[in-house]
Amino acid sequence: MPMLQGVRVLDLSRVISGPFCSRMLGDLGAEVIKVETPSGEPTRKATPSRGGFSSLFAQYNAGKKSVCIDLREADGIALVCELAAQSDVFLENFRAGLASEIGVGYATISQANPGIIYCSISGFGQQGEDAGRPAYTDIIQALAGLDYASQNMYGNETQAPHGYPAAIADTCTSLNAAIAILAALYHREQTGAGQYIDLSMLDAMVASNDSTLQRFIFSGGKEDAPGPIYRPPLKLKDGFLAASIGLSFNKTMHAIGREDLLTDPRFSTPQLQRDNMGVFVEVARAWAATKTVSEVSTLFAANDIPFGKVNSSQDVVSSRVVNERQMLIDVDLPGEGPTAVINTPFHFSGGRSAPSGPPPALGAHTRELLTGLPDMSSERFDRLLASGVIREADT
Repeated sequence: MPMLQGVRVLDLSRVISGPFCSRMLGDLGAEVIKVETPSGEPTRKATPSRGGFSSLFAQYNAGKKSVCIDLREADGIALVCELAAQSDVFLENFRAGLASEIGVGYATISQANPGIIYCSISGFGQQGEDAGRPAYTDIIQALAGLDYASQNMYGNETQAPHGYPAAIADTCTSLNAAIAILAALYHREQTGAGQYIDLSMLDAMVASNDSTLQRFIFSGGKEDAPGPIYRPPLKLKDGFLAASIGLSFNKTMHAIGREDLLTDPRFSTPQLQRDNMGVFVEVARAWAATKTVSEVSTLFAANDIPFGKVNSSQDVVSSRVVNERQMLIDVDLPGEGPTAVINTPFHFSGGRSAPSGPPPALGAHTRELLTGLPDMSSERFDRLLASGVIREADT
């Protein structure tokens, strides 16, 4: 039996920080109801697309149900409250305060369902001077010090930070949201009490940047960035290789044929090795520049030095270990058939997490979900449909 079978999640969140959280809960067996406005989730219109779904929407919404409700209408807000009364979890990532303004804040939803686990995701939390600021992943990563740490890691203080290709702040926040929701569900199981969760993207990223920030604090401000070159990617003749050469000094010297440096006074103690890491790294880089990825991989494997090729997207999706670990899972898209999405990474002795189906068409489950409400007559449903408060999927 899926671990979260019987748990219903009412998800009003959009884009990534929220939808990824509910995707994880859905892959673990929860029923996830995605509430969308008549225009649909913004990422539906992203590119590239296949089978009528964008890559982003398919990835973060596989296995969910879609109900289309106009939240600008009082009747629409009433429907959300009725759905919340039948749900275990309420998830939203509006700008701080907006949920309350439109009538679906915790005070209102908890009246409809005192046991609800209500999770608000925002950039800066629900209170404070910055609470109402808009926030996106690049802004939060910069504010949490990640860009600064990355910029200074390799001595690029005078260059603009490169940023990150992945929405790290969004995904880390969703991971923390899922953990908090599961803890609150367990607490409710023990006590019967509902819970309000205020989760800030900035908080999540400060916690994720803990090693760099803690070095700064413990050193009295003297160590202001990660260790600069302990694990530098090496440029080889036919690619790049990440390798923990700074943490494997003796093994690396043997691998590259520079045993003479083992008795060099500059490297006679671990502290001196750290102090003179720049000299050591330049020796390793000069050696690596004449080798291929295959040659260095063989040498490092033989000497037990941690390493990994800098993989392209093609390398990752065709990787033996990625496929053995079932990190690509097929869902059926209209007109396309089986199409891979990235799986959630949970392996249990009793089974494997995975989406229960493809991403939903906009409003695909509006009738199914709303006609199951206690106060929903066929006349009321038809009136709401005719007025545009609700929408069904196009047929």
